[in-house]
Amino acid sequence: MNDAYSLTALARRLLVGEGVPMSSAKGVATLREAAAKGSGEAAALLSVCAAWGVALPRDVDAALDHLADAARLGWAPALRELQVLARDSGADPAALRSKVDVAAWRAAPAARIVFERPRIIVLERFATADECQWLIGRASSGGLERAKVYRASPTAQIAETRTNREMSLTIFNADVVLSLIRDRISAAMRAPVSHFEVAKLLHYSPGEQFALHADFIEARTPELARELAVRGQRAATFLIYLNDGYEGGATQFPRLSWQYRGGGGDALLFSNVDPNGAPDYDTLHAGMPPTSGEKWVLSQWVRARPIAP
Repeated sequence: MNDAYSLTALARRLLVGEGVPMSSAKGVATLREAAAKGSGEAAALLSVCAAWGVALPRDVDAALDHLADAARLGWAPALRELQVLARDSGADPAALRSKVDVAAWRAAPAARIVFERPRIIVLERFATADECQWLIGRASSGGLERAKVYRASPTAQIAETRTNREMSLTIFNADVVLSLIRDRISAAMRAPVSHFEVAKLLHYSPGEQFALHADFIEARTPELARELAVRGQRAATFLIYLNDGYEGGATQFPRLSWQYRGGGGDALLFSNVDPNGAPDYDTLHAGMPPTSGEKWVLSQWVRARPIAP
């Protein structure tokens, strides 16, 4: 198995243990070999590993270098991602790489406090239109599936109370853009990304909803108590509204007699717990159904402590 395509496929399997024993070191080494043989996809995967600290130490500069290599090798998604990161439509990977301002990407806009308790904050124009379209585009691979809920166990289940679709942004559908947007969320929340769960891309068609629910976890069963002991409480929720062009679809907080429908790029941050870390029932909320058009949201749950590997 010497061709770049086969090596890239093997590396993907090694990184997650699909059909072979999982080995981060072998996965990265195989990606490097594949990239040296001309695989732009392998170079792009190296950029993800470096951007997310998966199988490699986290190093955004190295991630950008790998992404430029991927674009130079002809991997079209890498060139488009560099254009988004550089905020430039040029076609020279090296020039685009030099224009990426990591500090600017990580900077969060001013926040507007709506409620002190529970803490609810709005951040207008948190993400640009190009960033939002890039995130929506992550669903082009067909990864959306029926969204699930958490009830008596840490294992999610399908329920009639939630009818929208979602996509988990894991290693093979994440990228440098999302990594830096999560850094921006971290700056806005003053919470490290080590506390972040897997980000979710949410999609609502007309009539689809997420009925009244809480994002905090209650230790109603031994399984959930163990979940809290290992990973900590789901202390906060951060939502980025990714598009306009739909009616309805607000995030509704009935106990507060308040709802929010952000425009494309606006964000909503709310705490799920009180100052003592106990569940705050005033944060019960619902994702109301759009009456027309489609609604896209990026959802990021944040734990009270670093998430155990």
